[in-house]
Amino acid sequence: MSKLLRNKEEILLLLLIFLLALGQLQRLPFPWGAQYAHELALLLYLFTCRQRYAKILFTSWKNLTTNSKILTILTVSGVLLHELTTTDQRALLLSVRAFLYGSAAWVVYQSATDKLKLRLRFFLLASGVGMAIIGSLQYLFLPDTRFLQILGWDDHYYRAIGSMLDPNYLGIILLLTLANLWTWTKKLRPEIILAGTLVLSMTIAATFSRASFLATAVFLASQAVSKRLLVVLTTLVLILTIVVLPKPTGEGVNLLRSSTITSRIDNDKAIIQTQKQPMKVLFGTGLFSSTRQTTLENKSMDHGLQANNIFIFLYQSIGVVGMLLLAPALVKGIRSIYKKEPIIAYALAAIFIHAQFNNTFFEPIVFSYWVLTSASLSRQQNDQHV
Repeated sequence: MSKLLRNKEEILLLLLIFLLALGQLQRLPFPWGAQYAHELALLLYLFTCRQRYAKILFTSWKNLTTNSKILTILTVSGVLLHELTTTDQRALLLSVRAFLYGSAAWVVYQSATDKLKLRLRFFLLASGVGMAIIGSLQYLFLPDTRFLQILGWDDHYYRAIGSMLDPNYLGIILLLTLANLWTWTKKLRPEIILAGTLVLSMTIAATFSRASFLATAVFLASQAVSKRLLVVLTTLVLILTIVVLPKPTGEGVNLLRSSTITSRIDNDKAIIQTQKQPMKVLFGTGLFSSTRQTTLENKSMDHGLQANNIFIFLYQSIGVVGMLLLAPALVKGIRSIYKKEPIIAYALAAIFIHAQFNNTFFEPIVFSYWVLTSASLSRQQNDQHV
């Protein structure tokens, strides 16, 4: 690979990650659905390395296990069948998006040098810290964001939502960033690690996102031995910040609120009720299929149309058969990540906890962060340095 081509690819990846820090502020509504500015950078990256991209995909397909090939065929068939039998095109478009995100990250993992991967992970760290700063500034100077309800977003009051316009997704991105930061303890100065931990912890607390709190607790418990001092510091900062922050009248900052839980349970129950036919139980209704038909007014809104719980989302999408085929691949993948960087593996486990309450893995910005973070790991198990 020529130096010029490598530089061009690195610039495009840097641009992509910079745009990710803008979160939903770089979201562009179109009649067929929402697109993001960072997706243009992603497409340019794939075009730049198109020959390598095609070669890696072809080789990867040949090396897939039989179970994974069957799962791929079933998933693609489900998406196409849903497209042909309904008037909703979102499932196909979202499936294409998921494929592009995942395959781009796979190309980075397979072909990028360890030096580029390390820089990529640093870019992701800087981007996540940038999100925390945006969230902190928003909380300080614009705590009342209820006006966003006019645009279709939830109305939040005295909660950090940052550029994500959502406290739950902001919280989990900041947790992933915290995990990324702690992988740099031997490469960055202690003062930088300390400052980053403080900023990220305080902003996570300001989200008042219970799903993020639970995910953070699980992650901190996993690091209680290896990162004891950082875990103690983070725990104290989280608790003190939650206690000190103002809690005006309203459900948002009430950690005992129940309305959001009830709403999510009702939504997921409604989805389960539509999956009682034997074929739907076995094979699902297609990736990103929805029980609600979109209208011209809400077609550009991606949130709230699928199941909140990851198990129900997969059950609706690929059925029991697909979930059984997927399980071995997921176990193999998380084991591979754990061998390379245990902290990132535990962070992904925390995202899994978060995904019991939100469609976390497939939210476009969160999706980009976790697949690129995973792709930034070295292919050599014991080679963690440049």
